[in-house]
Amino acid sequence: MRAVQPQDLDDAVRELDFLQRLAQEAATAQKPGELVELVIRETTSAMAIDVCSLYLLDASGRQLQLAATNGLNPQMVGKAHLRVGEGITGWVAQHRSHLAVSDVSADLRFKWIPGVDQKRFKSMLSVPIEAGDRLVGVVNVQSSEERDFGEADVDFLRAIAGQVAGILERMELQRRLEAQLAEIRLSHEIHERFTQLSLDGAGIPAILAGVGALSGGRAGLYSVDGFRVRSGSEEGETLPARLALPAELSREHGPREVRIGAGRPPRELDVVPVRAGADLLGFLVVAVPEAGSTESEDGRLRALQHGSTVLALEMSKERAAAEVERRLRGDLVEELLAGGLDDAEAERLARQAERLGHRLPRKAWVIVLEPDDSESEAEMAARGRQDRIHSVLADLARRRLGGGLTLTRSSSAVLLLGDEVAPELATAERLAEQVHAAVAPLLRPGTASVGIGNLAESVAELARSHHEARQALRLARRGGMRGKITSYRSLGAFRLLLEVQSPDALRRFVGEVLGPLLKYAESRETPLLETLEALAAARWVRRAAARDLGIHVNSMSYRVERIESISGLKLDEPETRVAVAIALRARSMLGM
Repeated sequence: MRAVQPQDLDDAVRELDFLQRLAQEAATAQKPGELVELVIRETTSAMAIDVCSLYLLDASGRQLQLAATNGLNPQMVGKAHLRVGEGITGWVAQHRSHLAVSDVSADLRFKWIPGVDQKRFKSMLSVPIEAGDRLVGVVNVQSSEERDFGEADVDFLRAIAGQVAGILERMELQRRLEAQLAEIRLSHEIHERFTQLSLDGAGIPAILAGVGALSGGRAGLYSVDGFRVRSGSEEGETLPARLALPAELSREHGPREVRIGAGRPPRELDVVPVRAGADLLGFLVVAVPEAGSTESEDGRLRALQHGSTVLALEMSKERAAAEVERRLRGDLVEELLAGGLDDAEAERLARQAERLGHRLPRKAWVIVLEPDDSESEAEMAARGRQDRIHSVLADLARRRLGGGLTLTRSSSAVLLLGDEVAPELATAERLAEQVHAAVAPLLRPGTASVGIGNLAESVAELARSHHEARQALRLARRGGMRGKITSYRSLGAFRLLLEVQSPDALRRFVGEVLGPLLKYAESRETPLLETLEALAAARWVRRAAARDLGIHVNSMSYRVERIESISGLKLDEPETRVAVAIALRARSMLGM
C-alpha cells in the first residue's frame, strides 16, 4: 500500500475546505448569477488554473449557453452557445462523461468560438453538471501551460460540479415556489377585486373596466351571436360593434380563450367564453396591449379568467331578474292581447300593471314583428337570440319610443306605443321602421316583417289592435312581401279578404274572374297573368307597367287586348279593375 504523502494530505484538506466554503457561501447566494460567479472564482483559485467557465443547458435541452467565465471574453456571457454534441463542451454534455485534453489544438473535438476562445489556453478539463438523471450544464477549466489533468483533478472538479448541481436545483425549486406563490397571490388579489365589485353592486361596466385596467386593454362584453352589448365605463377607443367569433369557442369543451384579429385598423383581441355551467352567456373580449406594455402576460391571463367568472355571476343575476320582470310583464300583456276581456277586467289588469311599475298606455298602437319564414323563425328562436332581441327592443323603446312596453316571444315581438309618442299612423309607421332596422341585423340571413294595428282607444281594445297587426302581416306575407312594414289601415279593401272564412268561396271568386287566364297560363308561354298583376300594381298605367316588365308599351297594349279577348274582361271599367285586383290578391293568399 502506498503511503499517504504530505502533499496529498494537504491537497485533500485544501479541497475539503474549498467545498465546505463553497457550500456555506452558496447558501447565502440569492441569485443564480451570484452562485456561478462564486463557483468560477473559487474553482480557479483552488485548482490553480487560469480559466473557469460555466455552461448551462437552456430550456430546450438542445443548447449550452455560456453563463459565466473569469478568463474568457466576459461580453460573450449569455451570447455564446454550443449545441449538445458540439465541441469538447458539447461532447461532455452528450456523453455525460468528463474529458481531459492536454492540447486542445490537437483535438478534433475542440470547436473554436470566435470572440470567446483564446489561443494561449492550451489544456482543458470538462465535467458534466448533473442533478440525478438530468443534465444541468458543463464546467470547464483551462490553463495556458500544458497540463495533464490527473484523476485527483477530475474527482475534485466532479465534486464541485456536484455541489453546483445541488445548489442550482435548490435555487430552481425556490424560484418555482416563489413563482407559484406570486401566481397565487396575484390570482387572489384579482379575484378579491372582482368579487368586491360584484358584492358592491358596481355592475357589469365597472367589472369590464376592472378587466381592462388589469389586462392593459379595453374590455367589452359580447352576445353569443357576436354583438357588443356592454363596454367598460372608461373612456377611450371602442371595440368593434360586431365580431365574427371562432365556432370552437361556442363548444362546451372548447378552448378557454382565443386570440383573433379584428377591427379597423386591425388589432389583436383576446376572446374568453363567459359560462354559467354548460350555458354559454356571452364572450369577454379584451384588446391586446401594444408591445412594451408593463402588464405581465400571467396577470393578464388571470384577469381574463377571473373577470369571465365574475361576469358569469353578474350576468346570471341580471338574467334571473330580467326573466322575473319579463314574465310578470309578459303574462300581463299576453292576457290583454289574448282578448275576451270586458272593459272592467282590462282596467283591472291595467291597474295591476301600474302597481308592478309597468304603466300601460290608455291609447296605443300595437306593433308586431314576425319572421317571414320557417328558417327566419328558427333564427329568432336560437339560443340567446330572443334575449338579444328583447334587449335591443327594450333599449330602443326606452331611448326613442317613449318607454313603450316590449314583449318578446320565441317567434314574434310586440311593442305597445302610446299615442302621445305616435299621435298619427304616419308616426307609428316611422317608429315601426326603427324597430325593423334594429332587429333585422340580428336575424340575418333570415328576415322579418312588421305589422301595425289600428289605434286602440282603450286597454280593452289592445287585443283587437294586436289581431289587426297580425292580420296585416298575414295578408302582406301572402302577397309575397318580405322585410316590410304594413299597417292594417293601409290594406284598404283588401283586408276584407281576411274576413272571408271560407277558402272555397274565395277560390270560386278567383275562378269566375281569372279562370280563362289561369287555363291559358297552363299551356301558353305569354305571361298574361304576370302582365295583369303588373298593371294592377302600376295603378293601371300601361306605360309604367311596361317599364316594370321591361317590355315596349306596344307589347303591353297587345297583351291587354289578348287578356280582354280571352277573359271577356273590360279593363277600362272601374268595377272590373277592383274585381281583378281583389281576385289577384285572393289568388296569392290561396297559393293558386
